[in-house]
Amino acid sequence: MSGRGRCLACVAALLTIALVAIMSFARSFASEGASGSYQPAVPNTTQIYSGGGYVGYSSPGTVAGSRLQGMASVVQAAGDYNLSTSAAYINMTQAQQQAIKNYSEYTSTYFQTREMNRQARAAERGPRPTEADLVRMARSDVPKSLSPGELNPVSGKISWPILLQDDRFANERAVFEEAFAARSRYGALKLDEVKKVNAAADAALSDLKGMINDVSGTDYAQAKRFVQSLAFTSRQPAT
Repeated sequence: MSGRGRCLACVAALLTIALVAIMSFARSFASEGASGSYQPAVPNTTQIYSGGGYVGYSSPGTVAGSRLQGMASVVQAAGDYNLSTSAAYINMTQAQQQAIKNYSEYTSTYFQTREMNRQARAAERGPRPTEADLVRMARSDVPKSLSPGELNPVSGKISWPILLQDDRFANERAVFEEAFAARSRYGALKLDEVKKVNAAADAALSDLKGMINDVSGTDYAQAKRFVQSLAFTSRQPAT
């Protein structure tokens, strides 16, 4: 074969190789569209036909055949490299898209779960109290005023319930009686006098708590209410 003939054969072989590589790459994208999900393209070893046989197997043992076979291998290796690089890039893009989707679903699930927990806690708490409910609860915590028979509004004399007449409350009774006598004379107590009354009330309530298993529930409740009412009244001006 002349030198010109060999060159023409080489050009034909190169064109054929390039055409097969393009067709192989196109088939990979066509299969992706048909299946509806990405299938990575995998390079295939291709036997290139030229003239009377496959380039890889034509004219074995001849210089021309070896040259053509070497050129075909180089071109095919370059095509396989490009195809593998493209497939790797597509795989990386698909992985990034899946990561974004997973993060979006995680975020959505987190906020949905938090809202469900908030609704469950709100259901357990029940309806929020209205302003009228808050006022009523505040008033219910205020001790009731003592009657004139329990606390004389003019003299400040105190009529103690039976449980508070016990000797263990003698010191507390003395503090209360002195304070309310001063309140009747001057119309109100000073800050240090109110503090003494509060301290006496705390001591009396502590002693009452220690007696709770030894006295009747009625006597205990009456004595506790009486002490709390005295402490509350001491902070109010005399009428």
